[in-house]
Formats: sequence, structure tokens, C-alpha cells
Amino acid sequence: MKALIKLILTDLDGTLLNDEKHIPERNKIALKKAMDKGIHVSIATGRNYYSAKKYVEELGLDVPVVFQNGAFIYMPFENKILYETPLHSDIAKQLIDFARDEGLDYILFSDFFDEKDMYMDKEHQGGYVKYLQQNSWRINKVDDVKKYILEDTVAEVVLMGKEDKILKVVEILRRKYQGKFSVVKNNVIDGWAFFEFFGKGASKEDALRFLLDYFGVSENETMFLGDSYNDIGIMKLVGFPVAMENAFEEVKKVAKFVTLSNNDGGVGFAVEKFVL
Repeated sequence: MKALIKLILTDLDGTLLNDEKHIPERNKIALKKAMDKGIHVSIATGRNYYSAKKYVEELGLDVPVVFQNGAFIYMPFENKILYETPLHSDIAKQLIDFARDEGLDYILFSDFFDEKDMYMDKEHQGGYVKYLQQNSWRINKVDDVKKYILEDTVAEVVLMGKEDKILKVVEILRRKYQGKFSVVKNNVIDGWAFFEFFGKGASKEDALRFLLDYFGVSENETMFLGDSYNDIGIMKLVGFPVAMENAFEEVKKVAKFVTLSNNDGGVGFAVEKFVL
């Protein structure tokens, strides 16, 4: 049975992209057919603009696209910033201090528009080695990341390590900066959690509300496809949440449908089944 869908919103890694970081042909064909039918299609990703740019261009998305988990919404073809919420530099510095105290690994992300935006002063040997290898072109290896916090704000700070230690940092930060930052649990690999810290009002849920207003559609007319922890909030809001076969079990529990894996064109399969 076809659903009344007017907006399709998809995550990138582990969802639209296969493990080789390409868009399977099935996904491209299905999304382009949906756009030809007048259905809005966009992306909501944790990636920054430059690392997602080629996929936006590949799909020809001349619409608002959500980057960095909702901290930055941008119209790439018009070079127009629609929404941004950077992290205040004082909070970024405190995060780095807390991370050092707790033995956590960390990454400073300088600006939404910096192509080489990642700063690290500590070698990471945990669950995100592959992630860092895939993003090596973005990384600046420096002696002290705090020396590179030169403006009033930064794009974000990432903490990697034991989840209980990161949550301890979150609690300390909340007591001091309540309502002045957002935190997003992105992933867990081999016991290593990956938490992102942005300015206030950064989440895929907040970004969804912006897109619904922009396109003039409702939550019930929206399909969202995702696989990870940072997708759970938005999946609870939309009318048709779809989890990938490779998604975490917590994600599958809030989905209306579990599609094929990201390596098998699961986005395309769900769009064919329920939209086209």
C-alpha cells in the first residue's frame, strides 16, 4: 500500500550510502523518480557541507539540506545559509579541558565552511580509526587544538570514549551552560561512543521542523530513513520512519518499516514500495 508522502528525508552514512561511500544506483533511480513526481527530497546528515557536497550534487538537490546534525541548514545551489547554530568558544575550550581530565579523545571542528575543518592534537586508537582515515583530508594535526580557537564560536566539538565518562562531562556542562549548547549521540563502535556538541537548537528534529515549514508539508506526510542513534528523535516525529536492516536495534524499534541494508539499496527499495 502506497503512503501519502510529500517529503523524503534521508541520512547519508549507513543509509543512502553503501559501505564504500557511494550511492547505490537503485537509490538514485528511486529518488529521482520521486522528485519527478513532485515529491520533495533532501538529506539530513551529521556530515559537514564539504564532505556531503558531492552527494548533494549527484542527486541534484536544489533544496535546503541539513548538515552537522541540524546545526547548519544550507541551500548549496544558491549559496544561501538558512540556519546555523555554532558552539560558543568558551564552551568548546571547557569541553576540551574536561575531555583531557577524563582521558577522552576529542576533535575540534573550526567552522561550517572550512574545508579542512578538523583539528586534533591526540592520536586516536579506538573505534573511529576508520572514520578518521576516511576524513584524513579534513584533519589538521596540531600541538594544542585550543590554540586554534580564534573566533567567538566554532562549528562543534566531538568527544570519543566511554559513554559514562562523556555523560559525566555533559552533566557538568549542563550545570554551567544550561540551554546554551546541544549534544547529539551519534554512534557507538567497539565500546567507543561518539558525541557531538553544537550550539543550542541543533538536532535533526529541529531541522525537520524547519523543513516542514519550508516545504509546507506535515510530519505525517514525511518519510525519514536512518540507521543510527542521532536518527531516533526525528524518526519519532515523522509519519513514516524507515530503519535500515543494518541499523541499531534501538533505531529499528521506532521504525514503521525495516528496509534492506545500505549495501543493498535499502533507501530505493523503501521508496519503490511505499512512494512510487
